[in-house]
Amino acid sequence: MMRRFFFTAVGLTVLHMVSVSCNMTPNNQQTTPSRVSNNSASYEMPPADVTDPYDPEKFALDAGRGELRKEYFGIKLSDLNKDSDGKYEMTDEQRETFVKNIEGTHMCSLQWISWKKFGSLTLKRNSDGTLKCTGGQKSATTDDYLKLEGDITVVNPLHLKFNGKITTCVSHINNGKPVVREGEFNFTVAGQRRYWRMREMNNPKDGCCDYVDIYFD
Repeated sequence: MMRRFFFTAVGLTVLHMVSVSCNMTPNNQQTTPSRVSNNSASYEMPPADVTDPYDPEKFALDAGRGELRKEYFGIKLSDLNKDSDGKYEMTDEQRETFVKNIEGTHMCSLQWISWKKFGSLTLKRNSDGTLKCTGGQKSATTDDYLKLEGDITVVNPLHLKFNGKITTCVSHINNGKPVVREGEFNFTVAGQRRYWRMREMNNPKDGCCDYVDIYFD
């Protein structure tokens, strides 16, 4: 009886150790992004309706993303005023400085394609102070891709407003057919993260979220 109990206890201990080790992921190892349904509460950003009051500092802290950086592309947040909704406001001079400093090439990504091999975007100043945005990301192993074509208006260092067309094509979404979004989209910063993420992330053709990111670098 004691021998049977001993072997049973050892067996359960071994199974527990195997289960734990299978669920552990090293800190430096990237996991494969998983699909997120529209009903999930684990969205990375606030709801897409940016007309609601949105305090990026409060959101970042509540979501565990840490405090915002003190400075973005030569503009200190402490030098900016806030409106009644807590959103940062910029003077024309501050906006011009910011536009000048972010003009150039930036990395971009769609999580379904890769978070290791990034795509590339070019931001070029238009005569009206907006930025022409062109570029995207292509998979190194499949036909999946991300493409952005449009103009960006700088609302403040934490908020870029994109107006144009965003096309995503992923083999396991919408039967592998391109998904085209056209109109106005909002890219915002959360906490210490070094990118602006599109807030209108719900895929209009499938029950998933698309994380479209434009990086500082």
